[in-house]
Amino acid sequence: MNITTRSATELLAAMQAGHLSASEVVEAHIARIQAVNPMVNAIVAERFAEARREANNPRPGPLSGLPVTIKDAFDVAGMPATCGLTSRAERVATEDATAVARLRAAGAIVIATTITPDNCWAQESQTLLKGRVNNPWDRERTVGGSTGGEAAIIAAGGSPLGLGSDIAGSIRLPAAFCGIAGLRPTSAAIPTTGFWPPVTGRMGELNALGPMARRVEDLALAWDVLRGATPRPRDPDILQNQPVAHWLDDGLLPSSPAVAAGVRAAAAALAAAGMRPVPGAPAGRRLAALAWGVFQGPADRRAVAEAFGDGEAWAPGPELLRALTGRARVSAPVFPCWFASHYGPALNILIRIDGARRRKELRTQMRELIGTTGVAVCPIFPTTAPRHGWSYINLITSSYQTWVNVAGLPGLTVPVGFSGRGMPVGVQLVGAPGAEATLLAAGMAVQHALMPTWRGPNL
Repeated sequence: MNITTRSATELLAAMQAGHLSASEVVEAHIARIQAVNPMVNAIVAERFAEARREANNPRPGPLSGLPVTIKDAFDVAGMPATCGLTSRAERVATEDATAVARLRAAGAIVIATTITPDNCWAQESQTLLKGRVNNPWDRERTVGGSTGGEAAIIAAGGSPLGLGSDIAGSIRLPAAFCGIAGLRPTSAAIPTTGFWPPVTGRMGELNALGPMARRVEDLALAWDVLRGATPRPRDPDILQNQPVAHWLDDGLLPSSPAVAAGVRAAAAALAAAGMRPVPGAPAGRRLAALAWGVFQGPADRRAVAEAFGDGEAWAPGPELLRALTGRARVSAPVFPCWFASHYGPALNILIRIDGARRRKELRTQMRELIGTTGVAVCPIFPTTAPRHGWSYINLITSSYQTWVNVAGLPGLTVPVGFSGRGMPVGVQLVGAPGAEATLLAAGMAVQHALMPTWRGPNL
């Protein structure tokens, strides 16, 4: 098997057994990035020379010698740290973000940073600084966002493990579109020091940092490292007789036949693994996009405006005028999300949706449905990856993702197969707060049943 198609877990085992060296693994992934990045355009900056030096004497630890890539929302010492913003174009990080430091302390070797939309604030990965990321399965299709560069380069074989963030589906959606796995832990489970944009207050309750990889077992290993725990084997018996629910839509918009079939197959796999099917779905998932917007308060709105300007407050109206006159400072896909977050809290006056109450209701509904040890299986998006430009109507589809953020729950995207057009199909598994162990065990069961071997795009 080619080095760049192996899982992180397989690569680590091969290095530990002496079958591969860290230098061989790092060099193979550097070569793969150089080969595929002209097609997918996922990379912001590389540190190949430094990675080669580090691979000669890798730091010991559970990730010793493993190359990783990092979303350009995390500080990596000595690397550009732009978060896709023209206002941060010249910024270079002086130290590692906490999450990056934990990966490196475990022996991981950072080889590159990857594209995220301006301020992580869109569901398509495109910036004025670096252009648009293309889906490695079909370059006319989107990778999603905001962790789109990570998803693309992992799917294309340029990295076995990556680091992302998810405030409105930003890990789970790109993972599904690119046919890889991604874990959004319980909100605020991992420290955000060195992460941009600032996520304090209610923003912190919507956001989570987490890993992306081709295989669920790699996420489990990275999850332990990122939370500062000693990696441990997963117990499949944890699933026995636990409830599993499933549904096929967001309560309003139906999913495609391919996605619906994937959800049913994943639910059946979990039932076969010993879980107990239960009927039902949380009513609070309907119109979750509106709840996500109004959940943010005035302080969050100011924080977002200042984050776009790297401390200088920006307002949507003047920025739209700048764009219309050809002087835009953010890329076009960002504007719909920007407007939604900026004016979302004011919607409560008109539509009377209380975001905090919806959060509480969603958590209650999920607890009544799956308890504290069960799993829900549902779509992360109604179709496979759409064509570039779809996100101008993303408010229609984003309730599929944002109900999980509103509730602050852990969510896991798992690839389950392919559509008739050959595009990857992914589903999301959702658990109770703090139930990542159950979620990861369920993801491994689904993977074992439906995708025992990983298949990548032909690039």
